[in-house]
Amino acid sequence: MKAGSGQGQRRSLAERLNALFAMARLTNAHGRQREYSTAEVAKAVTADTSHPATLSRSYLAMLRNGSHTNPTLSVLEGLAKFFDDHRPPGTAPITVQSLVAQDDPEDELLRQRLADHQVRAIAMRAGAMTPAMRKQLFKMIAVFDQDDTPDPGTGSQEGT
Repeated sequence: MKAGSGQGQRRSLAERLNALFAMARLTNAHGRQREYSTAEVAKAVTADTSHPATLSRSYLAMLRNGSHTNPTLSVLEGLAKFFDDHRPPGTAPITVQSLVAQDDPEDELLRQRLADHQVRAIAMRAGAMTPAMRKQLFKMIAVFDQDDTPDPGTGSQEGT
């Protein structure tokens, strides 16, 4: 990864919340859509009895502007539930994890690679090894990485 390349991709809680406000839409009596207000979201989160969070408009505004950055788990649960309940169809679920996780391009690469059954099986077996065994396995992988000779069963690497 290049130095500083992750900087533009990391989003604060305030940025994540503001993106959720922009995504969740309220349709009024005339069929017009608009963003929920900070007060409307705070009131809805507090009124929802499925979690213990209570949230004032002013506290939510401070979370949105970044002056407060460490809400309680119950507040995060309440916000995640509200925005998950109001997300557009076909969009990813909103979870507490999605509110607090830092974007890391390597996480997406890891998810893509672990989607392969064989890669997952290798990772699981490596996770059960002793540290000394993992060190040996890592050395073997390093040798494979250095070996650029073509596989005799496939011919030359050129043009593949």
